[in-house]
Amino acid sequence: MFDAYGTPNLFTFSSGVEHRNRKKLVSHMYSNQRLLEAHSIQMVKRKVQSYLNMLKNEPDLASEIFTSLHYFSFDAISEFVYGAGYGGTTALTGHEAHRRLIDDILDPARRRLAWFAIHFPAYTKWVTTRTGISERLLDVLGLLPMKKPYTYSGIRGHALRAFYHFKTAIDSGKAIANDTSVIGRLFQVREKQGLSDMDIASECADHLLAGIDTTADSLMFLIWALSLPQHKSYQERIRKELSDVPVDEEGWPETRYLARLPWLNAVLRESLRLYTPLPAFEPRSASTDTVIDGFKIPARTIVGMSPYCMHREESVFPEPLVFKPERWLDSDSLSLHESALQNKWFWAFSSGARMCIGMHLANVEMLTLVAAVYRQYSTSARQPDVTPGITSRYEIFCDETMNQVKEHECWIDFIELG
Repeated sequence: MFDAYGTPNLFTFSSGVEHRNRKKLVSHMYSNQRLLEAHSIQMVKRKVQSYLNMLKNEPDLASEIFTSLHYFSFDAISEFVYGAGYGGTTALTGHEAHRRLIDDILDPARRRLAWFAIHFPAYTKWVTTRTGISERLLDVLGLLPMKKPYTYSGIRGHALRAFYHFKTAIDSGKAIANDTSVIGRLFQVREKQGLSDMDIASECADHLLAGIDTTADSLMFLIWALSLPQHKSYQERIRKELSDVPVDEEGWPETRYLARLPWLNAVLRESLRLYTPLPAFEPRSASTDTVIDGFKIPARTIVGMSPYCMHREESVFPEPLVFKPERWLDSDSLSLHESALQNKWFWAFSSGARMCIGMHLANVEMLTLVAAVYRQYSTSARQPDVTPGITSRYEIFCDETMNQVKEHECWIDFIELG
């Protein structure tokens, strides 16, 4: 999944040293302090405003939030990685070519391709590299796991074009992108760190990819959960909190205050607990024999942990299948202390050296969009007895308490508040 242009990067380095050295180059770009600076906040607010405009201008498309939230996350991460003028996309504002770039991500057939890639890697590599007559014949015979474009191919192509656009640019706007984008940061240190063109292109491509599905799927499940009839009261709690938050000169809630709102953050955390964007087994391996909890694990054995399983541990999360944001609040309706058992078991972003580098960016995007939406709208699930389903490698992940699933589809009615 994270194999860009045949060159390893932060997501694929096996060596801890290589991973640590690369992470040092870009980690400050994703720090909470950096993301609360004016440029980053304004970028996120622009994307959120574009989403609100889409709700007004293209209500039918925006109401299918699996797709429209992918446009939001795509536009945000593409500008963050490449800068607005070099690879930033405008899918939210109607750029059809940019919308088509993620058609292969939205296509449920990607699960079939992932299944083949896992179980028949040699065949998959061979069959997906056929062209011309042989490709057409395989298609007619039904032997292609997925029709072109294959999963992530649109993103990979856009990322490579964005890299060369940035590399060859000479205009003055590049100076801003140098300080505010991931690619700009890497170009600043490329000679000192000995980074090749493909090192930078690969790194940026996977930062772009990693920030699309994760944020979009998380937001979709959060809005869907709040839109169910039994959870409407949580919308009111969020709205009440937001009414007391200071706003900027444009009327936006001050971003730095959003992370302090107990109910808003409890809803976000509970949604991430139940509907973790990467719920399946997170594989790891060690190059030497290792002892874990008294068990000897031979070198190169694949081990891992599953957020899905951890977040359903009943001794930590009573009634684990129930959406209960209040489980993240104490008796005074304040956020639980970080030492609370629930927080220790929370693993939506992984942990340790290889935890999600984009955690703070994702939180800023999600908190800002949810705050903006629920200040202006109430939401209702158009099909309250149907759970949306997302692709997790080759599994469908959904709310297992419901009998009906619609994969890669979720319809929400947005009712503007008076």
